[in-house]
Amino acid sequence: MKRREFIKFSASLTLAGATPWASSAQAAQAKRLLVIMLRGGMDGLAAIPPFADPDLGSLRAELLPSNLLLGNQFFGIHPALPTFAELMAAGQATAIHATGFGYQGRSHFEGQDIMQSGITKPYASASGWLGRAMRAARSKSGVAISIPMPLILRGDAASETQYPSWMQAPPKATYELVSQLWANVPELKPYASRLIESDNVRLAADGTPEPNQQRRTAYSLAKEAAQKMQLPGGPVVGVLDFNGFDTHAGQGAAEGVNATKLKQIDDAIRGYREGIGTQWAQSLVLTVTEFGRTASVNGTLGTDHGWGSCVLAAGGLVKAKGIVSQWPGLKKSQLFEGRDLKVTVDALAVYADALQSVFGLPPEVIQKEVFSYARDSFNSRLFV
Repeated sequence: MKRREFIKFSASLTLAGATPWASSAQAAQAKRLLVIMLRGGMDGLAAIPPFADPDLGSLRAELLPSNLLLGNQFFGIHPALPTFAELMAAGQATAIHATGFGYQGRSHFEGQDIMQSGITKPYASASGWLGRAMRAARSKSGVAISIPMPLILRGDAASETQYPSWMQAPPKATYELVSQLWANVPELKPYASRLIESDNVRLAADGTPEPNQQRRTAYSLAKEAAQKMQLPGGPVVGVLDFNGFDTHAGQGAAEGVNATKLKQIDDAIRGYREGIGTQWAQSLVLTVTEFGRTASVNGTLGTDHGWGSCVLAAGGLVKAKGIVSQWPGLKKSQLFEGRDLKVTVDALAVYADALQSVFGLPPEVIQKEVFSYARDSFNSRLFV
């Protein structure tokens, strides 16, 4: 695609230089980053369909909703993403299309390792790109709303995992009693306040706990992460871990399996926005997935493992307006190996720009201490 066409699709991107590391570190501590991992391979062509591409209909007419939300004159937004569409209209969300990693093997195991490690060789790192970025920035801790510590956060020793237990939480009075008992035990005293702080965000106003089933929805998990992140001294990074984006069969169009998964993303963005309160203006929400799906529908009305997908971003730190893409086209000759959306923007370049925004890390530090990325694949600033 020619540069003038790229600018047309990108809407109004403003170029900005790298922020000096020394002067930006302190200001960056006030910013918050929520990363939503989408395991299975999120279908970017379904989330942000290029309805004006003349080849889309012949490839996947069965998967194209008739009630798309408006992105711009070329791209639509899936109807399961109303919050995202609303934020985009307000200049607080963007979609970066035809993104992906250098990995082309289509294996979930290898792809998910790469999307978390930020190293393009599978199983080459015991730490994740987010954990390494936090360590480089000497940032405060992160919190993963998951049971195991995800690889993406490893590398930051202060980060921890929290997830709603299957056991019903005790009432607030019990926490207060335990806190009093621990107050006289030196080894336990430091944990007394953390016990109350970590659990009071999920207690109702009358001190009774929320039902666990309600707490495990995408909306509630994101809101709970946000409430922890907006506490004084709380984590600056949150990670949500969603599965089920491997839509090989019965994918659906406006409704169905894929619409249900996209709604999870939308609900998570909405929950985080409500939970983080006024800090939304200093927040960024990003999605990450291992790969996209095939351009054409398969014989079971689904899609198979592909290459290019898209990154969804929302929050007050979004600088780019509308949908950004160096669109490669969907003709068979333009598809990767005749079947997949080509990657024209290195996803790691997008995440590098986010790390520069949130942590104040300059590009040279990111390249040296976090991950290497193709600088020439994206040369405009997406985030404030």
